[in-house]
Amino acid sequence: MSRYLEQLVDSENNLMVFMEDELVFSSSGSGIAPLLEAIDTVGMEDLAGVTTADRVVGKAAALLNLYMGASEVHAGVISSGAKELLSEHGVGYEFLEDTDVVKAKDGVVFCPFERLVWDVSDPEEAHTLIRAKLVEL
Repeated sequence: MSRYLEQLVDSENNLMVFMEDELVFSSSGSGIAPLLEAIDTVGMEDLAGVTTADRVVGKAAALLNLYMGASEVHAGVISSGAKELLSEHGVGYEFLEDTDVVKAKDGVVFCPFERLVWDVSDPEEAHTLIRAKLVEL
C-alpha cells in the first residue's frame, strides 16, 4: 500500500491532496464535492502535478483529477472506467480494490455523477457538468 493510501486509511478524510509529499488539502466531505472544493480552495494553478488519495474514484472523480492536472491517483476503491481513463492520459494510479462501476449509497443504482459522465471523455466538460449537477442537488 502506498504511503498516500496509508495516510488516507489512517485518517478521517475522504480526500487528501499532496504536492511533493506535502499535504495541501484534505476533506472528510463525501462524494465528489471534496474534489471541487480542492479546486476552489487550492486553485487550478497550484494543482498541476498533485497526487490525490481518495476513498472512492469513479469515472467522474478520474475526470476531475485530469481536470486538476493530477500526476498520480491513489484510491481505496477504483472503477474500471476510472482506471481506463487514467491509463489513457498517462496518470499513474494505485488502489486497494476495484469495481466495475461506482454505485450510489444504496449500493443498487449507479452513482448519479457516474451516470452523468458515462459518455464524457473531456475533463473540462465533465467539470462543468458535475458543478451544475451539484448545484441542483
